[in-house]
Amino acid sequence: MTSGSSFPISLIFPPQAHFTQPYLALPCLKAWLQAKGFHDVEQMDLSVEAYEHFLSPSYLERSALRAEERLPMQEYLEREELPFEKMAAFRAAAETRVSARQVIERVEEAKAVMRGKDFYDEDRYLPAVRTIYNALRIVSAAHFPTALTPHNFTMRYAIDRSQEVLAGTLDEGENPYIAYFRTEVMPRLIARRPRLVGLSVIYGSQLIPALTLGRLIREELPDCHVTAGGGFLAYIGEKLMRAPGIEECLDSIVEHEGERPIEQLATALRDGTTLSEVGSLTWHDRSGEQSRLVTNLRGHPVGLDEAPVPDFEGLPLDLYLSAEVVLPYDINRGCYFSECTFCTLPTVIGPGFRTRKVTRMVDHLLEIKRKHNCRHFYFITDCMPPATMRELPKELLDRKADIVWSCDAKVERRSYEDGGAQRLYDAGCRKLLFGFESVTPRLLQMMEKGQTPEDVTYVSKACHDAGISVTWYAMVGFPSETRQEALKTLDFIEEHAGIIQEVSLQTFHIDEVAEIFRCPDRYDITILDDPEADLQLYHDYTVPTGMSQAEAAELHAEVRGRLRDCLPIFSGENILYFMQKSHYFLHLAAGNTPAEFSQACRTRNEERQQRAADPCLTVGDDLVMVNLPFSHSQTLTSLRSRLALAARPENQTGTYDSRAAELAARELGALAPRTSVLIYVGEEAEFVELRPDGAQALEAWRAAGSLRDLRSSVDGSSSSGREALESLDEFASKLHRLGVLKVR
Repeated sequence: MTSGSSFPISLIFPPQAHFTQPYLALPCLKAWLQAKGFHDVEQMDLSVEAYEHFLSPSYLERSALRAEERLPMQEYLEREELPFEKMAAFRAAAETRVSARQVIERVEEAKAVMRGKDFYDEDRYLPAVRTIYNALRIVSAAHFPTALTPHNFTMRYAIDRSQEVLAGTLDEGENPYIAYFRTEVMPRLIARRPRLVGLSVIYGSQLIPALTLGRLIREELPDCHVTAGGGFLAYIGEKLMRAPGIEECLDSIVEHEGERPIEQLATALRDGTTLSEVGSLTWHDRSGEQSRLVTNLRGHPVGLDEAPVPDFEGLPLDLYLSAEVVLPYDINRGCYFSECTFCTLPTVIGPGFRTRKVTRMVDHLLEIKRKHNCRHFYFITDCMPPATMRELPKELLDRKADIVWSCDAKVERRSYEDGGAQRLYDAGCRKLLFGFESVTPRLLQMMEKGQTPEDVTYVSKACHDAGISVTWYAMVGFPSETRQEALKTLDFIEEHAGIIQEVSLQTFHIDEVAEIFRCPDRYDITILDDPEADLQLYHDYTVPTGMSQAEAAELHAEVRGRLRDCLPIFSGENILYFMQKSHYFLHLAAGNTPAEFSQACRTRNEERQQRAADPCLTVGDDLVMVNLPFSHSQTLTSLRSRLALAARPENQTGTYDSRAAELAARELGALAPRTSVLIYVGEEAEFVELRPDGAQALEAWRAAGSLRDLRSSVDGSSSSGREALESLDEFASKLHRLGVLKVR
């Protein structure tokens, strides 16, 4: 028998997830294992490490060359039309060709801006974020049609079909993580020779990368047991383990929370005893001639007060792309309310609702703050219970914790009455996210939300008046919702734009854990199964009344457009603050009020729109131009349409839907040739399209110098000359607004 200290364990967070802050699963598991005597535990956030690897000049140089080989521009010069099936490839080829040199030169500076003091300078921050986005487009082009963004990783393989998932783990050309794991990760693991590797799979976007790594570990380290767990596998884990071939990637999975199961698993592996007593474990028993799948009884959940303080030691906290690291901390698990009929989190994050004592919470927070010099926290909770909302601020204030934090909360008036909101602010709360969903009482009753629009208004205003930023979760397309009801919800949001800053808008979907899936007759829906999707989580459905799924998706796009008009943080380039998890919160933590930040966003938009034909306008030295046979802007319009996004959703689903892509191809059709010039403005990290004559004028401008110099070359004494000057000024104003021209 070996001791716990000589039993090496590696806990791994696989790609892909947000690169702005760490996730909590591994620090909780590491702390628990060490408290139980397993001292040789390392944790690796390979998601952020992979981003750092890909976002390096050397990798981007190789990617740009590979993209040109995989996506030659010559192919499009010979085409008479551009069908939808070729639009994404055309975009990737065009953008890589025009931007690669500038992106490679600026990527290190962009990362430094996002991690340093210039993070708070919007003139430095916004181009830096765009540079990172454009760099990842080059990485994606090198592995086309794979797409890696800050928010998602998708291949052409559907993650609801196990054989496609497994095929994705073997695709050397399209899966960038195969080479990354082989060259950067496996040598470290082989040198360490862990006896147990745990993979934390929170999102669908992690599924193929996690199984890719699991396959490589099982090939290179046959004595190592590879297990997996996490939020996404709480939904599909049992199905996944039944899939033929999955045993080549995983030995087991843990259902639901992992502390006690992974301790029991490590103990059994260390002592050479059976795995049949490990709670919540589904595993491949390889003791016989043929492997057989075994599902153990579910284990008991841990009492949170017996769980030690999460241990972030060993995570690369300096690699996250944020000026300050925001650390997660779970104040409870499950949901104290647990009634919303569409919600699955109480089931998959449970079982059951458990919380910590408030004194224990603050003990942990102060210990983390001391150890990591961090005062920024995101409290993980489905919704903070009313008792905690009252007791936690008092404890934080009494102990002079001096931290800032945000979390999800439920609309409960009593928590915000009698100065409750102000106490939250005084105790460091800077942002709260509420499940608003809809303004229609009929739908709220069907959802069993336990709140009214009047409650939402009261709570949101109380928070706003106290200086706390308010985010509403809203939903479009709940079964039987009509277009008119959805638009009333939008009207309500617009009416309250002065007291809310953000809206997280989703279309309704059905998954197999929610009550609405288990009781479809109650909601008058017919669920449609896909017999080929053996890992199916989300289901299509039909309804006899209200909007169809397609109509709801179409309205969702319309609502998003109106939100951009009424919420300053959603307008123009400001939405980048919303999209980068924790970045807006850091501005609040630095002392900006929600109103001040919103006004800064509004002012930034207005100033850009007011840019005029300044005589000192010049063409920057960082412009790169490429002639294109088709319109880049028309291509983007098609690729950003509702139909196209249905095929490849944007945020961490990891999903590619080939049937939706076929529908988009039929409905959107092909683009006719249109000669254009694509410009990349390196300093702004922006793509701009011009007609050929506009590009020629820009070159003449570059040669002439400033707008003043160019105007002096035009004889303005005649009517035609005056018209030419007016056209020139109009052209200059447009290019100034687009960032192509600068006042030097």
